[in-house]
Amino acid sequence: MRFNEQGRSMIEMLGVLAIVGVLSVGGIAGYSKAMNKFKTNKLIEQVNMISTNIRTLYSSQKSYDGLVNGAAIRTGVLPNEMYGDSASVNASDADAAITNAFAGNVVIQAGGVKENTDSGAFVISMDKIPEAACVSIATTEWGGDAGGGLLAIEILGGESGAADDAVSTAADDIAAADPQGTGGAVYTIEDGELPVSVVNAAGICEGAENVIAWKYM
Repeated sequence: MRFNEQGRSMIEMLGVLAIVGVLSVGGIAGYSKAMNKFKTNKLIEQVNMISTNIRTLYSSQKSYDGLVNGAAIRTGVLPNEMYGDSASVNASDADAAITNAFAGNVVIQAGGVKENTDSGAFVISMDKIPEAACVSIATTEWGGDAGGGLLAIEILGGESGAADDAVSTAADDIAAADPQGTGGAVYTIEDGELPVSVVNAAGICEGAENVIAWKYM
């Protein structure tokens, strides 16, 4: 008596597994790309919201004196996803934790327009921005007209494992009215350098821990 053989041969099964593997790799790559795009757009939204809210909050003030992370948290100028419990944060706490869309650090502080200490401007600095996202974010049209308030953008390239204080260093540098540079580059509206060109951004953004800082007035 003969029996009908059913099932798959070993070769067929290996072929199926190979196809599943290829599809899985493609799916993971596609998902990763989509998530990076989502985070890039989210970070852009965060900067726009923070800058608009700070300018509105301080519209009746003569300067941004006293503006630090703690003050930004306590006054509610940040999107909710950027910080945790604000009840335990002091308004004068410059080191209060704020997290951007890429789980990087954020530094917000007053800056100078004509002098380092005039506090007529403010800075938003963010780190741990991946290379492709860094180029995309840096070259975004951030509003270079007077109504937008943007004065300058600084890009500081950073390989994985860059110094933890890079975000603070960039913030301090661009906060100065005449920044000397920190190994990156500062582009100003005054010199007609904004929006940042793709070539300039691509020449600086590298690795997984880039820093971008924005200065507004």
